[in-house]
Amino acid sequence: MNCGIFNRNLGSAIIFIMWSVNYCLLVFISVLGVLQLAAAYNNFRGLLFFPRKIYCVCFAVVAIGFGLFAFFTWYNFNSFVVEGSQQTGSFVLSAAAGILFTLVFSSVINYRRLGAGHSEQDGLDALREITFFQAIRNHRGEKER
Repeated sequence: MNCGIFNRNLGSAIIFIMWSVNYCLLVFISVLGVLQLAAAYNNFRGLLFFPRKIYCVCFAVVAIGFGLFAFFTWYNFNSFVVEGSQQTGSFVLSAAAGILFTLVFSSVINYRRLGAGHSEQDGLDALREITFFQAIRNHRGEKER
């Protein structure tokens, strides 16, 4: 029985898991920043984390800047090789989590602030006046009529 190979593979798995957690967290934070910047620029008040756009822009700059800075200073390119499919999977999972978090969190915190719950606009433009959950509810209500 060759325990050296097992220990080497276990060590590689632990390194990959640690890399993956760090990478996913940095992508998640950066995606939150990009979505807040896009929402502030396009005046999608239903997606904003803060009532004033300037706070959202500041949050976005800090989140994106931190994500990029941490990635390029933390990641040692010579010490560990990650397959393209592993990195793609980690990125897609983190980006989807960031989008889902933004939709849920912004709907919860903006529920009272954008309490009208009805928008004359359709599609993505409805997020200028209402939250994501309110838009879903309105869309389902229109389908039932």
